[in-house]
Amino acid sequence: MASIAAIYQDALLAHHRAPHNRRELPHATATASQRNPVCGDDITVGVRIADGVVTEIAFSGRGCSIATASASMMTDAVCGLPVQEALTLGETVDRMLSGGGVELPEVLAPLRGVAPFAGRHGCARMPWQALRDALT
Repeated sequence: MASIAAIYQDALLAHHRAPHNRRELPHATATASQRNPVCGDDITVGVRIADGVVTEIAFSGRGCSIATASASMMTDAVCGLPVQEALTLGETVDRMLSGGGVELPEVLAPLRGVAPFAGRHGCARMPWQALRDALT
């Protein structure tokens, strides 16, 4: 039987290999970018907001496997959420990575596989930081 860590790793790699919503978002309501000059990761998040709801979201740029997977899962998780709920979800991911025993939606569960590796937390947080910047 596969361990939970292996299942998380497989899910992260699947999102890295075939990321969801990786594209430019024409006519985005807002965009924001985050860059890590040390490793070269550069992620831009574009959102369309209507009536206070994230109606469409996409990301572009390049990042390591964890940054790409996190961005892919993020787009799945926040599309359709009110802006404040999307921001709160980002805070929840941050607390989980910091060791908080918080629940994540199933679509974000693979990010738990990153939690034991403090050096990779920044990779997982990068897309969420760009989302926060775009929404605030």
